Amino acid sequence: MNERLDGDAVARMVAALSRADLGDPRRVVRAQKVVARLAATPDVSLPEAMVTETELEGAYRLFNNDDVSFERLFDAHAWAAADRARECGQVLAIHDTTTCAFRHADPREVGYLNTGKAGFLLHLTLVLDTKDWCRPLGLTHAEVLSRSKRPRRGKSKHTMTGFQTKNLANREFLRWKRGISITETRLEQSAASVIHVADRESDSYELMATCLAAKHRFIFRARCCRTVDRDGENVGIRDFVAEEGRVVLEREVPLSRRLGATLPAKRKAHPPRESRIAKLCFSTTKVTLRRPNIVSARDAPRTIDINAFHVFEPDPPAEQEPVDWLLYTTEPIGTRRQIEDVVDFYRCRWQIEELNKALKTGCVVQERKLESLDALMTMLALSLPIAVELLALRTLARSDETAPAMAVLSQEALNALRHVSHRPLPARPTIQDALWCIAGLGGHIKNNGPPGWQVLQRGMEKFVAFAAGWQAHAQADL
Repeated sequence: MNERLDGDAVARMVAALSRADLGDPRRVVRAQKVVARLAATPDVSLPEAMVTETELEGAYRLFNNDDVSFERLFDAHAWAAADRARECGQVLAIHDTTTCAFRHADPREVGYLNTGKAGFLLHLTLVLDTKDWCRPLGLTHAEVLSRSKRPRRGKSKHTMTGFQTKNLANREFLRWKRGISITETRLEQSAASVIHVADRESDSYELMATCLAAKHRFIFRARCCRTVDRDGENVGIRDFVAEEGRVVLEREVPLSRRLGATLPAKRKAHPPRESRIAKLCFSTTKVTLRRPNIVSARDAPRTIDINAFHVFEPDPPAEQEPVDWLLYTTEPIGTRRQIEDVVDFYRCRWQIEELNKALKTGCVVQERKLESLDALMTMLALSLPIAVELLALRTLARSDETAPAMAVLSQEALNALRHVSHRPLPARPTIQDALWCIAGLGGHIKNNGPPGWQVLQRGMEKFVAFAAGWQAHAQADL
């Protein structure tokens, strides 16, 4: 498992960075060395990862160099991801925004979060292959949104007015349009058909109208309680779909465990839940949505026609919130297969949540002791490809437990793992067998369920060190 991070995965990241325009080829070489070190042990501190003082000093110079920008580093990865999409035919583009908090930093340097502390919003677009275990191909868009002013609280002279806050929210919402537009541009050359998938934050009449006008395919989850016109009467969209739609499919779907949002305002939308197999019902219909009053006529047409898709759980377990999704989609919903595809495509959205965990927990980007926004963004640009590779690694193990470990590990690496692991490794191990052994090195207990990012990283670090020594010993005996 970790051999892939040291070998093929690192080779892909290093090759992608060769495209970066950093003004001097020596900076490109330095960036490649830094990312290789970080990939080997992504969860350790920067001084530990860089090994020597010379490497550490070079890394700090790279992070603080004005010619080494987030955009230049990330673009190299994004175009490499677009190249990989060329072989897939059809891909999903998963859009999401996460919060990056930096407890050690000064918000006047890094930016303000809603809490008033240091941090910024990170908007990402992750591309997945629809035909190969939803394999993560890479990121086509990444955007940092840093707020230079303290959020509105009390009567501080640093507060923003209501008008400023509204304008800020409007400007920040444009990230969804930019993510879709940039992704379409990058994938246009690869000739890959793309379906955009996003959660409730993306629910916008103007955004859907823009996508429809540009013939972009999408599956967006509804947040707003919209109304539709039925015989001159305004009817809530959920009531309309429940009355006009028909239940066309019932299906059992595994739901993962969720801890729930920490903030009270978000906990209602994202309550905690235990893992379970849910029996879901699906009803579909076509709807005509009317332009909201807050959207001007120059920004969107008076009405748009869209497919509405209601997913609900009629009999949830006691004290558990039922599944209740309302999706808007351009995808056809005429057959059972088409309906199942929409459901499965939307359920792939969890991958970007896992990517955020890989970035924050696996690559510990929030723990990097860098002071300036530019330096943190440079570190972020080098960490994002590593997080994608970590996600791909665990996704394969979870999606196909019977896949042979030889798909990602050489025979020499398997021999080393068999020797160092306190858990037995079968003669013909699967990728899941290798995952359990590596997790065991990190202190994982099987009764605790699937291993998390931190325990995997601890196990991978130990495995890397042992495998390197094992290989050196084998070469010395030749």
